Amino acid sequence: MFDYNTRAAKFKFQGEVIVPGDKSIAHRAITFGALADGVTQISNFSYSDDLAVTTKVFKKLGAKIHTEMSNNDMIIKGVNHRLKSLDDPLDIENVGTLESLLLGVLATSNNEYTVNGGNFLKKRSIDRLVVLLQQMGSNFQKLSNDYLPIKMQGSDNLQGITYQQDISSAQIKSGLVMAGIYAKTPTTIIRKLPTRDHTEVLANYFGADVDAKPDIITINPQNTHLTGQSLMIPGDFSSAAPYIAGALLSKGSEVRLPKVGLNSTRIGLLNVAQKMGANIMLESHSINIVEPYGDLVIKSQKLHGATVTAKEVPFIVDEIPLIALLASQAEGQTVIEGIHDVHLQLSDRIRNMRVELAKLGIIMQVNDDSIVINGGQAIKVKDDVDSHNDHRIAMMLCVASILTETSFKIKNIESIDISYPNFLADFRKVLVACD
Repeated sequence: MFDYNTRAAKFKFQGEVIVPGDKSIAHRAITFGALADGVTQISNFSYSDDLAVTTKVFKKLGAKIHTEMSNNDMIIKGVNHRLKSLDDPLDIENVGTLESLLLGVLATSNNEYTVNGGNFLKKRSIDRLVVLLQQMGSNFQKLSNDYLPIKMQGSDNLQGITYQQDISSAQIKSGLVMAGIYAKTPTTIIRKLPTRDHTEVLANYFGADVDAKPDIITINPQNTHLTGQSLMIPGDFSSAAPYIAGALLSKGSEVRLPKVGLNSTRIGLLNVAQKMGANIMLESHSINIVEPYGDLVIKSQKLHGATVTAKEVPFIVDEIPLIALLASQAEGQTVIEGIHDVHLQLSDRIRNMRVELAKLGIIMQVNDDSIVINGGQAIKVKDDVDSHNDHRIAMMLCVASILTETSFKIKNIESIDISYPNFLADFRKVLVACD
């Protein structure tokens, strides 16, 4: 475990940062490429701890995967849905996105598999997804009092189901999509609220038939044959988010972020910032055949409080810590409504965010279904802070550090490597001490 000592000065952002390729898209690209018939070529693939685990898992299942570290390319020879049988467990460590995708994939195989994970995932419930996959025809057996390890026996005769969402979870939806594309009959997901759509977008790009409407998703397996594809992964919006928040808050800042992914289900932070009065420039907007992207230019601006509605919450799940920081420095009060579903899925993140910001003098009220943050709170360092091994909290705390002249220690900073191993180096490159 490593600690990071912040510097005793205020800073602003000046310059350009090329953020790594989108991790959410990359997880799914590996998954579909590994399942597909033929070769998939991925450009702008950025290796991180999470993606290393996903790569390792699908290699064990039979896919041939080669990564060119020098130019961020990956080549995958898929298994055409003929998954390799295994005697030893598949270890997914603490990669939550992989967990839901993989359970959906393994549910479609007659082979028996054991899935194990790290301490975080062992304690995180997967009951909702497991019950749904059981309804389709898979069998699961818990091997301990924890949620993982779990033994599962899938089926090549899965039957589609109709699922009325009780919580707005992109991960549960993704697991059902992966199972549904290999089922014998259609699967229908009646949405509670729209969520991130990378799984549906990439499924169709690789050859599935997923009809995604705002209120209902239908997976039609009869028309599905996954084939290898070529795709460019745009810059990860969640990795760009700390620079967006930091530049808005640090006086005199101007930062440029080229080729950032602009999928409408991912850019909730931009919409919230605009509600708070920010004017963020978009240049060189391109429509990728798979995902849109563009160049963002952010300058420091005064912000005011705003209300974030329940419909917006699924699109800011990664950025809630940064939005809390923005709100604390704005004028007036900000309310984030309808967080009940996120609270169920990310209760540790919300609780730890509140605890660590309180150590910097920032107070917020967290209820079961809302977060209330008063603006105009000065950062007053009371104690060292801890990431709690959450990369989103770690990056938010780094942004907070440039807004105060008091240094403090961020414990467990290495959690950032989960998604953005070069973050601290890139972060420091564009920092300029304020006059």
